[in-house]
Amino acid sequence: MSSSKWKTMVVCTFLVIALAVPGFAQGDVIKIGLISSLTGSVSTYGQSVRNAVTMAVDDINAAGGINGRQISLVILDDKGDGTEAAQAARRLIDRENVALILGPVITPCVMAVAPICQAAGIPMLTPTGTGDQITTVGDYIFRGAYKDSFQGSIMAQFAALNLGLKEAAIIYDVANDYSVGLRNAFKATFEEFGGKVIAEESYSTGDTDFSAQLTSLAMRNPQALFIPDYYSTAGPILMQARLMGMDSVMLGVDGWDSPDLSALAGGFEEGGYIVNHYSADVDSEVTQTFIKRYTEKFGQAPDALAALGYDGVLIMAKALEEAGSTDPEAIKHALGTVQNIEAVTGTINMDPEGTPIKSAVILKISGGKWELVDQIDPVGR
Repeated sequence: MSSSKWKTMVVCTFLVIALAVPGFAQGDVIKIGLISSLTGSVSTYGQSVRNAVTMAVDDINAAGGINGRQISLVILDDKGDGTEAAQAARRLIDRENVALILGPVITPCVMAVAPICQAAGIPMLTPTGTGDQITTVGDYIFRGAYKDSFQGSIMAQFAALNLGLKEAAIIYDVANDYSVGLRNAFKATFEEFGGKVIAEESYSTGDTDFSAQLTSLAMRNPQALFIPDYYSTAGPILMQARLMGMDSVMLGVDGWDSPDLSALAGGFEEGGYIVNHYSADVDSEVTQTFIKRYTEKFGQAPDALAALGYDGVLIMAKALEEAGSTDPEAIKHALGTVQNIEAVTGTINMDPEGTPIKSAVILKISGGKWELVDQIDPVGR
């Protein structure tokens, strides 16, 4: 696709940003903060989000900005740590005077930042945070991803109905709200569909040796093992489980999606299933154009974190356009009501609690690549 056609798509399909709206002073910049995990244990997440966000902002600015105003992006690294994330938020609010904050990336960091933004009256949108409790912090807090209760339930439903599994075991991080929330949702839904969780084991964030827990689980010989955690932990668990002879079907979540998973899992992620936010196999012009441009720009195919990062900017830009100003109240209202955004991960409609209504996909890793198995709509969510 030519650059001119892409620019037309951005203006006409995504953002409709060319028209001036009262309340914006032409020539002024809109300062946006991005908090991302550029270093630390989930650095591939943060780098993917950073790459996609900067690409989206460049696209918007090249197409004329938002209602004639350019976006100025301030990027800070939270290192995947809640304390660092909170400090970054305070700097963005107190020193940088940003109009809106994108990020953080992972739920523990989001939960450290959300109360700060809520108290300061600064709208915040995490493009990737999935913890159910995120938007309950207050009316200034939004997200661009579905909730853990949704994806945990979707994986359980798929395991029971599509794979015909009757028994499963779970290993999860008892110190991480993300992992605990997914465990709870999976277990409840799997049992609703007639399945039985025959064994569970837990560990704490930062653990690297899971041999004791996996030995206990292996003794029960479960049909499936659900591992609701980030790639940095799921990878070693997969390797250790397979090396001790576990032949269970491996079930995972969006946190597995990282180019580093295979190295950490030693290739033993092969045959596993995850629920995710988008698939490169989806036949969508917006999705395929994004994949092509991202790959050309950064030298590798985008993961779901990149797709969500780009979509987060689209949500933000549409809200700013409709708000017609950088007034926090106006932005807050717009973020909760924007509709029909044709985005990389699908058509986005924000619901009243600040969460997008959109589909989830089930992917299976085959031959080292994630292949689309199913797409599930959020009926009755």
